[in-house]
Amino acid sequence: MGGIAASAGVAVAGHFMTGLTLLQAGAVFLVGSVGGLLPDLDSDTGKPLAFLFHLVSVLIPSLLFVRAVQIGGDSPEFLICYFAASYLFINYIVCAIVKRVTVHRGMMHSIPFTFVCAGIGYLLFEPSGSQVAIMAGFAVLLGCLVHLVLDEITSFKLKFGFIPVPKRSSGSAFKFKSDSLFATLFIYLVLVVIGIVVFQSTNW
Repeated sequence: MGGIAASAGVAVAGHFMTGLTLLQAGAVFLVGSVGGLLPDLDSDTGKPLAFLFHLVSVLIPSLLFVRAVQIGGDSPEFLICYFAASYLFINYIVCAIVKRVTVHRGMMHSIPFTFVCAGIGYLLFEPSGSQVAIMAGFAVLLGCLVHLVLDEITSFKLKFGFIPVPKRSSGSAFKFKSDSLFATLFIYLVLVVIGIVVFQSTNW
């Protein structure tokens, strides 16, 4: 809910302050809302994970639709097989792999991962222009950050009704590294690669 509220604010600001069309603002809102769920990719049993993969298994094939049509054509039989196969592959195979290789409150609950997600959000919308891409990337970044901040806020309990006491989960969301050196290095490597791609795409 925090991610939805944050991305709604970005979308409204983008529409009235930077001239995004209603369609562009709606897309920014959607990707920002998804960004609010992305840190829970490492939650094996969470409802956000299930919802996220159901959503992604529809969004990614849609984003790749034009390229898929160029390869396989636009016949009804190809489109049915394309969307069905994409949905099953992402929602079951990719989801199962993510569950296997991630640890809850690992590197996906970290600051560098939020910038990885923001970079991907930017690159997805880069064909629509830098203005839309920046707003989309910012919406994803803000959605992820709100998620992490709320996780940290809820990692405290009140003793005697007014004394905040940290739980064991305190400090496990808003961080720059995890207990796994491999996972930490991998996320930073991905961040560097995405940063280079974003930099090159801007022609700075």
